[in-house]
Amino acid sequence: MDKIYLGKTSSTFSPLPNERIYLTKHKWDCGWYWGMGYIGNTNLHTHFNSVFLKTQYQPIKNIFSETKITDKDWWVIRDLFVQAYALKECAEVYRHGGYQTTLKETTDIIQSKEMENKLNADLKIVLDKLWDFIQEITKEKD
Repeated sequence: MDKIYLGKTSSTFSPLPNERIYLTKHKWDCGWYWGMGYIGNTNLHTHFNSVFLKTQYQPIKNIFSETKITDKDWWVIRDLFVQAYALKECAEVYRHGGYQTTLKETTDIIQSKEMENKLNADLKIVLDKLWDFIQEITKEKD
């Protein structure tokens, strides 16, 4: 399964009211980074961090009108995503150095393929744990 149903957002949840939200599984993209945190549905594509991490914490009942996720689970999911986004950004720094300017040897002073690879390996561990955790808490109970 490459998507997991997180739930239906409540009618009062901004910025995405009344949306059935799915998380897409992370994947290795373009041979150098983890594509991750993609959420949405057939008509919507956005990112977990821009919807759920840019705002103050809210109880799960304020976010989803329908979900199997508890408040305790939501804290774990948020924490793992915070770690994942931090690792992803650090890996990008070690790959590119700075890349908002062309002033070489000033902004690209810490490029390191070894560190990029290490951070991406650690990121894979976090993303796999996150995926497994969400799969477990949202699966159908017999």
